[in-house]
Amino acid sequence: MRLWPFGNGVRKLSKELRKELLEKFNINSDDAAEMRYADKRGKISSGPVDLICIFNPSLLSDAELSSANYKKLMDLNKGLLFTGHVIKGTEFSGAVFMLHDQRAV
Repeated sequence: MRLWPFGNGVRKLSKELRKELLEKFNINSDDAAEMRYADKRGKISSGPVDLICIFNPSLLSDAELSSANYKKLMDLNKGLLFTGHVIKGTEFSGAVFMLHDQRAV
């Protein structure tokens, strides 16, 4: 098993994020377990959000992985699977995910 040199906010998918991918995009749990994501704070008209990109780490070089963060992954545009944002608001019970499929782009 390859150990990923993640840093700068790159993490494994949360249980809620894996569930969203399963329900909305029919991603199986084994595939979701291999995916990683990076995020950063952002803002849309409804207020603060977490901007997110979900990617396949096996498509990036070790150098790209070692310095990976949201901005670098978006600029690189390599291995991206899904992008979007997460709203964690006071009026919502839990998080609301607004994800866009980048696999066919």
